[in-house]
Amino acid sequence: MLRTMSLRAFFSSSFNPSSEAGFSLLEMAIVMLIVGLVGGLSLPLLTAQINRAALVKTRANQEYVLNAIATYVEKNRIFPCPADPHVSGPDYGLEQKECQGKKGEGILPFKTLGISEVYAKDGFKHLMTYVVDPGLTNRKNQNLLQTVEGGQITVKNEEGDSILPQREKRRGAISPNFIAFLLISHGESGVGAFGGKGQSTKLSGKASPQKKENCDGNFIFIESHQSDDILRWETRDLFLKHYVRL
Repeated sequence: MLRTMSLRAFFSSSFNPSSEAGFSLLEMAIVMLIVGLVGGLSLPLLTAQINRAALVKTRANQEYVLNAIATYVEKNRIFPCPADPHVSGPDYGLEQKECQGKKGEGILPFKTLGISEVYAKDGFKHLMTYVVDPGLTNRKNQNLLQTVEGGQITVKNEEGDSILPQREKRRGAISPNFIAFLLISHGESGVGAFGGKGQSTKLSGKASPQKKENCDGNFIFIESHQSDDILRWETRDLFLKHYVRL
């Protein structure tokens, strides 16, 4: 009889939900509240860290592309045309044969440059836009890069002023310096980026006026904090001086 009572006492203390060994509903609620608060504080920090890593990756890819373009210019004495983002198959990633007018804007010709498609994208995994001054791609102007007439690309600041003031050409002097090309990362949103691989439209979504200007195809671009676009551009003279060995 005494043994039976002892067993009952053991099981009662071991498996009773209301015993000291378990958690009450109030305790569980407090634990869940703490976990929620910690998670709420950590998520913005984690998101910011991921975005910083994507920005670093974007800058690194843009620099890698600049060096690939420099290698192409050294070999061919002209700049590469963009690749047509609306084609697919074997020609996807190859430069167009000519890029006058609106064909001067497209995606990086990564196959022509001999690099992976990975470098044609930014840290957010969106294709970067590549824009080149058509005058620098004319095969009839080989070895005449410094005398080419250009100036079709305009980059402005938030106040609407051109970042590179136009200089008048003097008789007997070389053509004034101008923007040779630029790369655009369309940021975390990706709005304005080409879809690539045969897609006929750009990625859409909410866009600021500055962002809209950077993807309307008129060769005018804006560097602005009101847009998540990341522009990397080079003038002809400085690019040839610092990146290219002619």
